[in-house]
Amino acid sequence: MPEYITPVIPAPLLVKLKGCKSLPSLPVIALKIIELARSPSAGTGDLAALIASDPSLSAKILAAPNSAFYGGGSYNSLQQAINRIGMDAALSLSLSFGLTRNSKQKDNGMCLDTFWKRSLISGMAVRELHKLLNLKFDVETTFLAAVLQDIGMLALNEIDPNIYGVIFHSARSHRQLASFEEREFGTCHIEVGYWLGNHWGLPEKYTHLILNSHILPKEIKAKEVQEENISQRVLALSGLLADPWVSANQEMAMTVAYQASQEYLSMNEQQFSHLLLHIQEKLPEVIKLFELSAPAQIDTFNLLQEAKQLLVERNLRMMQKLMLQQKEIDALRKNSEKLQEQLKKDPLTGIYNRQFTEQQLKKYFASMESIGNRIAVVFIDLDFFKNLNDQYGHALGDSALKAFATTLEQELSADCTAGRYGGEEFVVLMPDHSQDDALGFAKRLQEHLAATPLLSHHKEDIYISASMGLAMHFGQGFQQDSGNKNQCFDSADDLVQAADEAMYSAKRTGRNRITLYVGKDNYTNLSAANEIPS
Repeated sequence: MPEYITPVIPAPLLVKLKGCKSLPSLPVIALKIIELARSPSAGTGDLAALIASDPSLSAKILAAPNSAFYGGGSYNSLQQAINRIGMDAALSLSLSFGLTRNSKQKDNGMCLDTFWKRSLISGMAVRELHKLLNLKFDVETTFLAAVLQDIGMLALNEIDPNIYGVIFHSARSHRQLASFEEREFGTCHIEVGYWLGNHWGLPEKYTHLILNSHILPKEIKAKEVQEENISQRVLALSGLLADPWVSANQEMAMTVAYQASQEYLSMNEQQFSHLLLHIQEKLPEVIKLFELSAPAQIDTFNLLQEAKQLLVERNLRMMQKLMLQQKEIDALRKNSEKLQEQLKKDPLTGIYNRQFTEQQLKKYFASMESIGNRIAVVFIDLDFFKNLNDQYGHALGDSALKAFATTLEQELSADCTAGRYGGEEFVVLMPDHSQDDALGFAKRLQEHLAATPLLSHHKEDIYISASMGLAMHFGQGFQQDSGNKNQCFDSADDLVQAADEAMYSAKRTGRNRITLYVGKDNYTNLSAANEIPS
């Protein structure tokens, strides 16, 4: 069995429901039939005797199995009629006849004639779907649930016919009606109908179906037992199938019904067309049985063709909308990727910023095996940069930083990362590169800066030098020689700190130098040497 969530009626509305003297009620005979149905030992003879006490109801129950409602026949006694349709059907018809007989039109309220036509056509749709598609479900229980699925509308109409009449006549569809009810009452007729069914003492199998009578196809759980699943689908579809006969906008009602028939029961066009014809054929006799005015016949063929055209147009609009949405999504994705990339970059120089550079180094540090168990870090500081700013101004200083960043990236291989660490400080990460590789890069950069002006100012070439500190880190699996024994750090921060200290050593010993970190307070000047010391 599926799990049901019992609706909570807002307290003010519940007070009005309980205090309403004209709330829809079942005739005494119907209440007695419900009570009889609860008895496991009750038979059709007991039911026939009970119904016989109400002449009007007896006549209708006798007429039902002889009508198109049940395929026609020739039954002369009430007992025969009940034997033909069964106890569940007799209960359903008794309740249906009793409710339509007791309903009274309010001056400003909803149209009861339209309401009961929709209810009865919904019930007819249940029976016709059962026959046409050969579906296996409790047809009598589902029939009564279809007739009663909107019974909450009667209760809301009784509480305040002036307000509910406006809601009823303003709604362009049944689903819009429910949304108007939610806005006005804090609940909708489905939940009120469930409460009313319990108030009457209807068996749970009916009240639970009423509560789920407007369920959407995607909300029907596949894990439910097959018969109940079908019953829910048939019931949810039944009201929509009735709308083409009672709605002011027949074309739209037919479109919704046709699409719903596919979504709920995977019906094809031929099945749907046959269903409409069967309902239309039997409708006058069934409506007459319930003493209602017959609805005008509808042009099922043309309405269906119009519905198909509307669906085609709607699908085209939806496809166009989805295409536009996809373009917007693609643009947003590209913009997001661009913004994500911008978050990594230094806004002045265009190379990576300190945050991203540190994050990248930590990733390398955490997965040393993937980068050959070694990494070189070069810490760079531009010499006398403050003097440049003081002499030429900060605008030229900014241009110098941009030009240096461009030079830096030109000298680096694609597998290395260059980032601005702050001010005139830069850091280069060289995964799976040796000391020799790192020194070679640093020397190329040093020679380029010495030979090429960084920029020109009023026809004056401006050169700049850099002090560089180099530190190496080797993972546990790397075969180190004696010269590398101290070049293993506990963290990425310690590695950068070592390169930074080596850079400051280069500053202290004359600038424009390349210095290697070999241990705490122990550095080797590499810029003047022909070989890396072992």
